[in-house]
Amino acid sequence: MHTTHTLPPIRSWLYAPGNNPKLLERVFTAGADGVILDLEDAVPLAEKAHARELVADTIRNRAGQPGPLISVRVNHPETGRTSDDIAAVVQPGVAVIRLPKMERPDTVREIDALVGAAEADAGLPPGGIALICGIETALGVWNALEIAQASPRVLSLGFGEIDFIRDVNATRTESRTETLHARSRLVLASRVAGIRPPSDSVYPHLQDDAGFTRTTQEAQALGFFGRSAIHPRQLATIHAVFTPAADEIAWAQTVIAAAAQAEATGSGAVQLPGGEFVDIPVVQRAQHILDLAAAIDASRT
Repeated sequence: MHTTHTLPPIRSWLYAPGNNPKLLERVFTAGADGVILDLEDAVPLAEKAHARELVADTIRNRAGQPGPLISVRVNHPETGRTSDDIAAVVQPGVAVIRLPKMERPDTVREIDALVGAAEADAGLPPGGIALICGIETALGVWNALEIAQASPRVLSLGFGEIDFIRDVNATRTESRTETLHARSRLVLASRVAGIRPPSDSVYPHLQDDAGFTRTTQEAQALGFFGRSAIHPRQLATIHAVFTPAADEIAWAQTVIAAAAQAEATGSGAVQLPGGEFVDIPVVQRAQHILDLAAAIDASRT
């Protein structure tokens, strides 16, 4: 039985390089919803084996402790390190394995099998560990739907903007129009596949607070949910953008109350107190807002 969809909403993911013991400790107290213990790009080649040991020890030492969801970004199968990475880090407490630079569904299925074998070796329930597939190239974007459907473990897709821009030889602009088609395709693929909305890429300009806020709001408006962060100072903005605001909740409650009143009186029309008529999709959106707010509240307790 697969349990990936029982995970709470994850608004923020905070990276920690797997070869840095201090950051591997501090990342758990920064306030993120989830952490990414990175064995991939953040770790130099000479440090790969050492990072794997440090991350495995970190997970082992945190077993049973409260805190953010733990994910590990493993190395791509082309490196020959994926099997050893997964065997080392699949332990009690790990919620997600993050797969970098996914381009083909067969690769996802290959890693699914590795995770399943590691779960069995660790005595963990089958299917309990989710996969998040990093989409960072043109081929990955092109095959996004097939990747999203490759395994019941796939929780969501994660956009890797910097690598994507490099792959297609685009130029990064303030408007992000160079990645709009790719990001929209991930939103659509996720919806069609029935998985969670994609999460947005890191924002590398740490001192540009206005740009970070603007691009996070744009991602939320496009249909993304959640964003990766490279520094704790970015977490508050991510949480504010992806948490329903008080006025949104109040509006949603009004809509749901009006819908209940219409049903009770046998009316086919839902009318708000101010006289506005709303249709079923609006009622459904209101219910989604309330469900999301409740799930976020529950995950904080």
